[in-house]
Amino acid sequence: MSKETFETNCGTNSEPFALQNLGTYMEPEFSENCILIIDPGMQIHHRAYAVVRYEDELYFRQYIERGNNKFLVPLNTQHDEIEIKNEFETIGCVVQQKQRKQKPLHYYHLNVKTKEMDFTISGKEKIKEGK
Repeated sequence: MSKETFETNCGTNSEPFALQNLGTYMEPEFSENCILIIDPGMQIHHRAYAVVRYEDELYFRQYIERGNNKFLVPLNTQHDEIEIKNEFETIGCVVQQKQRKQKPLHYYHLNVKTKEMDFTISGKEKIKEGK
């Protein structure tokens, strides 16, 4: 995605917003053209699915930490991972995806015991309150 397109469409970056996944970098978990809900307030962490600006490019990848090293890793192994060697900006983390004709999957969800937000690597359907 071009930097100009992103900044024009998502200039405030204060509330969650939707992006369409383009390309096969994150298959099979995120199919091409699925809709992603990005939360710019979500802290990036090891294994998070994130939109990151690095060296004037925007990437949707999994953020991985190996020791003191940081990487942007595609789930599709036909693509190369990127080692983050310089400063980067976290645009936001994926909190939900919706694929055509499927129920939405949530990657961050409220843990009813701890009342904290939990991350799941493969997402899960939202549990309705009271059940």
